[in-house]
Amino acid sequence: MAEFSKKMIKTHILVIPYPAPGHLLPTMDLANQLAMRGIAITFLVTPKNLPFLQPLLSIHPCIETLVLPFPTHPSIPAGIENMQELPLTFIPDIVSALSQLHDPVLQWFLSHPCPPVAIIDDLFLSCWTNPLAHRLGIRRLGFAPFHAYTLDAWWSRIYKKCDDDINNKKAKDYMREIHVANMESWGIVLNSFSELDGEVLDHLKKNVLGHDRAWSIGPLLSFPVKTSPNISADNVMAWLDMCKEDNPVVYVGFGSQINLTGTQMEALANALDRSGVRFIWAVKEPMKGVQADDNGVVPTWFEDRTAGRGLVLRGWVPQAAILRHRAVGSYLTHCGWNSTLEGLLSGVLLLAWPMQADHYVNTKLMVNTLGVAVRVCEGLRTVPDPDELAKVLAESVCRTWPERDRAVELGKVALKSIGPGGSSHIALDALVKDLSQNNHGNEKLVQID
Repeated sequence: MAEFSKKMIKTHILVIPYPAPGHLLPTMDLANQLAMRGIAITFLVTPKNLPFLQPLLSIHPCIETLVLPFPTHPSIPAGIENMQELPLTFIPDIVSALSQLHDPVLQWFLSHPCPPVAIIDDLFLSCWTNPLAHRLGIRRLGFAPFHAYTLDAWWSRIYKKCDDDINNKKAKDYMREIHVANMESWGIVLNSFSELDGEVLDHLKKNVLGHDRAWSIGPLLSFPVKTSPNISADNVMAWLDMCKEDNPVVYVGFGSQINLTGTQMEALANALDRSGVRFIWAVKEPMKGVQADDNGVVPTWFEDRTAGRGLVLRGWVPQAAILRHRAVGSYLTHCGWNSTLEGLLSGVLLLAWPMQADHYVNTKLMVNTLGVAVRVCEGLRTVPDPDELAKVLAESVCRTWPERDRAVELGKVALKSIGPGGSSHIALDALVKDLSQNNHGNEKLVQID
């Protein structure tokens, strides 16, 4: 019989991601960081989201997966398991569907020879994961894939008076339920860094959470995802390599959740055409469950007219690699937090067009507070003036912007935070130490090969 010692014990964590790329990808890096620090990970995933995990599993073959069928829901079209195919109005339905995994996860836990000592999941899932953790007698940590300013703004708005619109009320009741569950959870993990969160996180600990178990451990970096079949990353990089000067290219991309309308696509196409800039335009695949005009397409005339100075890429693109290329000087973005971080770490000028969710808070922070971005448009349905936008695009790559210089400096601070001795590195080590030393009696001896 093998002999066991305390050095052979691993702390086991169950990770449950929210099924949307903007949440799933940083959750993968969180699991990566924990695994590198000796934590045993089981990653819960549904079948169609399993391919997203392959880059993580290739680095950490020891990470286990718990693959459970995506539960049916009357409002979710059959075959959909990821929010990138649905508008934000489906969030309560997605969470409701996933809550049906409560009993299968409970049975898996009870039959496991070395069950988890904690659950780390997305804040959106707390309505069912927090009661599950309480029932199992383990801790639950909510992962916020954004910074403390967003969390503070979100929680502050929940209890403000709103009108009697039924959809507004339904959304507010749902968000209040999530808020209450997160307040009852053991801790919060944020994809940010203390140099950015500063006093806001201290305020949340003291006045909202009532404890200090909140860790800023970012920036968590998105794992590379296989590009769409019609996109060759090598070809894109080769096209950028042909640019003899630095910073002449504008990258245009609005993340995995935004579909522009036909009118917006026409305006953006005209702006790119009239600007004369070199560009890469990442166009999202159409969503399901939305009206036809909400799935705008590139105008038929556009690609022929701009041939030679621009690329239109349809589907998933190697965004981080594109932004890091020396030829890319500016980035027209919705200011989702992952995209904002990628822009900051790449040293490009951020041209902000916030549209929904946390975009507005991110833009306010980046533009008004930190001065590292330029606001060019605002609103999910807003149609920009093509001539005005063309002027901004042209100027973004041909003159010196103080916002870019400040963004470069903030990017350096962010990178330093995740390096040895950095604030996020220290916070992650502290989190792991706390998880490993306080296992509430649930940890069992396992042999580590």
